[in-house]
Formats: sequence, structure tokens, C-alpha cells
Amino acid sequence: MLKKHKWIAPVAFVLLVIVTVYVVASQSKTFTAEGFVEYVGAVEPWGLAVSVVCMLGYIAFEGMALLVLCHAMGYDSSFHRGVLYSAADIYFSAVTPSATGGQPASALLLMADEIPGAVTTVALLINLCMYNLALLGSALVGWLIWPGVLGVFDPLAHVLIGAGALLHLALVAGILLLVFSDRLFLRLVNLFLHLGQKLHLVKSAEARAERLLKIEDDYRVCSGGLMRSKGALTLALLYNLIQRVATSLVPVVIYAATGGSAPDLSRLFSIHVMAVLGSNSIPVPGAVGVADYLFLNGYGALMPDPTNLELLSRTITFYSCVLVCGILLLLSFFINNKKPRKREA
Repeated sequence: MLKKHKWIAPVAFVLLVIVTVYVVASQSKTFTAEGFVEYVGAVEPWGLAVSVVCMLGYIAFEGMALLVLCHAMGYDSSFHRGVLYSAADIYFSAVTPSATGGQPASALLLMADEIPGAVTTVALLINLCMYNLALLGSALVGWLIWPGVLGVFDPLAHVLIGAGALLHLALVAGILLLVFSDRLFLRLVNLFLHLGQKLHLVKSAEARAERLLKIEDDYRVCSGGLMRSKGALTLALLYNLIQRVATSLVPVVIYAATGGSAPDLSRLFSIHVMAVLGSNSIPVPGAVGVADYLFLNGYGALMPDPTNLELLSRTITFYSCVLVCGILLLLSFFINNKKPRKREA
């Protein structure tokens, strides 16, 4: 069934992007396609170059965090494979609701590189925890830089930002419980297996539960070993923080490269990280529409019409990023398929 409907999510995502861009553009009384092209042309070349580097860094640093976590549990992989793990997460997170496809896609690539399921599960869960901590941390830094940042948003934006903060705090707590409490992990999995059997989604919950019990020891060893690797956890968190800062600097760099006011640069960063926090509160693929609303709502406090800045920065940080990740995965697929297969004896 997944193969049959594999094109639905990407097509729905593209349609949602088209509708969102149209709505964003139509909300501005002064926006025109010609004006947007002129705006892009007015951006200093260094600004576009730095923005693209930041976008590529966003992809690379997630992969580096995963590599560090896997190494701490005794499994190594190359840098370019780490980039592919990240690309799979970013691409499928963007085209599926609530980012449900990102982690499974990364898991498939990790296990294809002969990294055991227990190691893969722990690494992805811990990295997701670090991602959420980095997102909360960057929002806190944004607030410290400009304590009045929340005052620029309207009441609906306040609700979204508050919901986003609570959601990520809950995710961090839940992930830590899952990783470092193997009993809770197995109980939850067994619960879902039995529910799936009642709904006729799982044929044999007992058989699958037995397989899970076999990997319980591996899971406990991995989580325990990683918990003792404070350096690896710290480095993974640092990579996630750098990843968040990299993407949040894009609108700041573009604003500076178009002659924006220097005193407003730090405020623009604060607005952006708060908007990103709120954009994760609603399960829309890639937060399309929700993020655009929050960015426009916040940027409007610093400039009369933020549409051009929002569309260009969003194109670089999200649309182009997803496209690059998709291309990387496609190239990897074709390269691997062209490799000669070993003949069986």
C-alpha cells in the first residue's frame, strides 16, 4: 500500500507549497513577481553565497550529530553517508505530516549500512531529543537577545509559540524516558502491537513481541553506553545548535545584504527563532503555511512589507534545502543501483 501511494505525499506537499506562496504573495499590496526578481537581484552576492552555505550546513550538521552518536556506540560511517542520513530525515520530514517519515527513512539507511536496529533506534531518538533541545535553546537565546521579542507577534502567534514550546518540552521528556527506560519502551511497543492486532493491522503481536524481547539487551547496552558518553552527547547537542543557528542566520544575512538596518539584525534573529518554535506546533508537512504566517507576522515589526525577505529566505532555508536533499537521495539511489551485484555461488 505504501508503494501504491508513494507519490501522494510529495505531490500534496508541492501543491501545498504553491498555494502557500500564492497566499503569501497575495496578502501583500505591493508584491509583484517583477519586484521580487528585482529584490533578489539587489541582494549582494556574498549574502546569497553565505545563505546557501548556511543551508548546506543545516544538512551536514545533522548528519555529523548522528555519526557522533553511532561512533559512541561502536559503529562508524563516512561523512557522505551521514549527509544522506540527514537528507533522508529532512526530505521525508518535509513531505509527511508531523515529520512522520523522516526518522524511518534515516533508520533504513542506517541499517542498510549494517548498523544494528538497537543502535539505530537509540541514535535517532537521542538526536531527535538534541534537535528539540537545540530548538528550545535557540528560542531562549533569541529571547535573551531581545526580551521584548514576543511583543511583536499577534495573539494567535503567541498561542502557536506557546504550544510549540510545550510540545517540544514534552517530546524531550518522552524521548529520554524511551531511551533510558527499556521497560517503558517495551511496554509501549507491546501496547501498540496489541492495538494493531485488534485493528487487524498486525497479524501476530506475540511473534513480534518475542523479537523485541530478543533485542532488549542490545537496546539496554546501547542506551547505557551512550548515557556514559557525556562527550558524545555534548558534541551532538552542539552540532544541533549550530544547525539551528545556521538556518536562522539566513534571513539575517539576506537582510544585511540588502542594506538592512544593523541594529535590527539581532532582533530579526530573535523573531526568526521564535517563529520556528511556533511553526512546529501544528502537524502540517514542513510547517508550510504556519511558518510563513509566523515569519510575516514577526518580520512586519521591522519593515513595512516583509514579503520579499520572507519568500527569499524561506526559499533558501526550506524549499531549496528539501530539493537538495531529494537530489542527494536520488543520486545515491541511482549510484547504488548501478553497482554490480555479487553473484551467488
